[in-house]
Amino acid sequence: MSAGTILLTGTRAPATLDLARRLRRDGFRVVGADSMQFPLGRFSGAFASHHRVPPPRFRPSDCIAALLGIARKEKATLLWPTCEEIFHLAAFHEEIATVVRPFFNSLEALEPLHDKLAFARIAGSMAPASWLAEEAPGEGRLVWKPRFSRFGVHTRFAHPPEDKSGWMAQEWVEGEEFSSWALCLDGETRTLTFYQCPVRAGRAGCSFAPHWDEEAAAFIAAFAEERNFTGSLAFDFIRGEETGLRVIECNPRLTSGIHVLGPEVSLAGLFARSSSLPPPMRPSLLRLPTLFSAPRKAWQSQDVVVTPDDLGPGWGQLVGFAELAFRSLRHGVSLAAASTLDIEYNGTPGPHDD
Repeated sequence: MSAGTILLTGTRAPATLDLARRLRRDGFRVVGADSMQFPLGRFSGAFASHHRVPPPRFRPSDCIAALLGIARKEKATLLWPTCEEIFHLAAFHEEIATVVRPFFNSLEALEPLHDKLAFARIAGSMAPASWLAEEAPGEGRLVWKPRFSRFGVHTRFAHPPEDKSGWMAQEWVEGEEFSSWALCLDGETRTLTFYQCPVRAGRAGCSFAPHWDEEAAAFIAAFAEERNFTGSLAFDFIRGEETGLRVIECNPRLTSGIHVLGPEVSLAGLFARSSSLPPPMRPSLLRLPTLFSAPRKAWQSQDVVVTPDDLGPGWGQLVGFAELAFRSLRHGVSLAAASTLDIEYNGTPGPHDD
């Protein structure tokens, strides 16, 4: 008997594929939706059905209407957005809640966490000193980045951008980098993982090693409780010898942290109660990019994309890559930018671009 139907969006992401498999294993019926034609999840048996929806960045109202139609048709009891489309959906939080339970907070709560400068100000002394790019001091080592950005692809470590509008500057912190992912419900942290990325493809991690930090765990629990947070809550941290723990960024969405969560942790159980912390964790990786970045390490852990009982995403990732490559050429953007072109949220609606 199914524990209910969950509608996941953002099925292009390996993290969403991992989530879908875990939910299906725990008795849920999982339905997927994405604005890509060939997202990774379309090729997985973890989804009972899969749907293409209008791009939330460029046609948000049409996307919401399509998702609510899917929720009604599939009798979904929970809508769980996993990538940056979450911000576009959050703008319709009240409307969505009349049809299906939203597993995320409103845009009013989420946008300040996605805005890197706004979040640094929220975090206060836990974050490195931060400024509007136009107001940054002329001395000291600084990091420059757009306030709304992803993957660190535009981050500058030497010189500020010529056009500083929409950018921030942050004090450089030297130390050990690690990230976290938490699953929260009504302000309670139900489970939490920490991880490091020993192998990267560009600036994106493709190998994930379990980690743990008690001080950071306490920060996350307090942060979630104070905001009565529901959904995925992720952070990037640096622990320096001189500075101690500093939180760098917040991602209020699903991240690679789910990959290190032990398979024995039941997500169905987490909806009912919290798990003990730290939870069981294990290393994992994305085998294809790891093969290109560090081939000797590509077989050291379980691949996230291909599992013995779900082989479709193995070749499906190649089809999805071809779609992104075509999009990259068509729009004259990098592959990383192409992967979020139709879902990214930059504080204001973008121009129409099919």
